[in-house]
Amino acid sequence: MVYFKIIGGEIEPVVEISVSELVFDLKSKIENELEVGVHRQNLWYKGIELDNEKRIGFYALRGDETETVTLIVDPLPSDLKLHVLVKFLGHGSNGYVRVKETDKVSDLCNKVSRYWGIPLDTFTLHRLNVEMMHDCPLHAYYINEASEIQLSVDIQPR
Repeated sequence: MVYFKIIGGEIEPVVEISVSELVFDLKSKIENELEVGVHRQNLWYKGIELDNEKRIGFYALRGDETETVTLIVDPLPSDLKLHVLVKFLGHGSNGYVRVKETDKVSDLCNKVSRYWGIPLDTFTLHRLNVEMMHDCPLHAYYINEASEIQLSVDIQPR
């Protein structure tokens, strides 16, 4: 087995795959982890773009190693608006918010603040268990149609 650390965004999962499997299979596993369609993924290893039809072993990778692969995602059309599901943890209140892939996390925070009436400095957003940083674009967190984002209120002691 080869372990791939997937870099390129703010979320960096590690994916396990056999050297006999295809690059396409690796992309399918990445799709399961990050919710990014295989057709939008471009994988790079040591300056070489990986070919979907080649086996992992073709790239001289051997088992029991952790390798780093860079994921570059083909962007969505710039005018396309996505509906992301924001789950308000602990309150059972969920809602869809419309955003563009190129919006910043701070833009989403402003919409969430207006939607729930929560002051901006009192909550945190997470995507796939990673805290979202305000200055990052949403695409850094692999936001797609119907992506789930968790909203948690930061309770401050009095």
